[in-house]
Amino acid sequence: MIGGLALLGVVSTLLACSKYFGDAGLGVAMAMFILMDGTINVIQTPLRALIADFAPPEQQATGQLMAATFQGLGGLIGYFIQKFLWTDPLEILPLFMVVLAINIIFVGITCFFVTEEHFPQAEGEKTTIAEPFVHLFKSIRGLSGKLALVGSCVFFCWWALFSWWPTSSTWYMTIVMDGCCEDPSIEGYNGICTDDSYADCLKGQAINADVNILANVAQLIISLFIALLMNRGILVRVRFVWSALLVFGAALLIGSKFITGAWYAYLVGIGMAVPISGINSFPFAIVGQYNQEKSFKEGEKKEELEVGSQFGLLNLFIVVPQIICTLVIGELRNSYGDEGLSWAIFAAGISFGVAAVIAIFIKEYNSSK
Repeated sequence: MIGGLALLGVVSTLLACSKYFGDAGLGVAMAMFILMDGTINVIQTPLRALIADFAPPEQQATGQLMAATFQGLGGLIGYFIQKFLWTDPLEILPLFMVVLAINIIFVGITCFFVTEEHFPQAEGEKTTIAEPFVHLFKSIRGLSGKLALVGSCVFFCWWALFSWWPTSSTWYMTIVMDGCCEDPSIEGYNGICTDDSYADCLKGQAINADVNILANVAQLIISLFIALLMNRGILVRVRFVWSALLVFGAALLIGSKFITGAWYAYLVGIGMAVPISGINSFPFAIVGQYNQEKSFKEGEKKEELEVGSQFGLLNLFIVVPQIICTLVIGELRNSYGDEGLSWAIFAAGISFGVAAVIAIFIKEYNSSK
């Protein structure tokens, strides 16, 4: 986690300063955007693995949902900070630095107070720094059908999210509000933006900030509510709930291509909290449950790196669609301009629909036994 935090500081700073790289700025921004998500996963994966290690099988989903609840709380704080620090669409360095400082505080607290129990090694057994990577590639080679199904669902879920997140702010500013985001008041400006169209862009930016705050409130409430249902034994099979959440997200995003107006844009932005609540928790809970059940049935301790390597494998199903989406959305914008954003969001809805179908067939153990 500490290494991921250090990389996050470097990558986010380069992303925030990419506008100063001249003609190479776009390439730097795209590369750093992809790498930034990777560094965030480097921080998140150990935390998810710790939940899987500490929680018994019947509490795996509850634990991951509680993590998603706190993600909603963190997002809520983050978007409040964004609302006050991101006043210029092209200036994000102060925002990134404040968020990085908050991450340093909380990751530091976690590393200081959380203790891990390492399984003793056999006498004479040697380990190397490459051992986690060896376990990861072994997991890829021995990918089971049930884990492949979870991974496929994760792939299409994150295809949808990476089509939505990078485009949503621009969608609000240029499609929903029909704004133009170049400041015409700059001396020597010769572009096409007017004072009115730039004001519309700023209105879209304000809507984006408000929507994200409300969406994180909704995510916090939804995740906590589902966690309580599962903790009380009312909700047992999570795959059907996961599928239903994804269907809701698919309907919202597909509808955005045909339904216009700020009211529906608010509904889409806030409603995205519904599928995100499941995506951030259910796949990791199911995989954690697989490992806990396996250890219980075999009557032996699982390998120390097994859960972490499988969560790392799930992260591959997250990073790969991000790379693909970055290239696809870039090509859509080059070919169709801002209208390409609408098609990207429409495709995200289709991707949610595919994931919803896959989720129905995911195997779950009956942890109530």
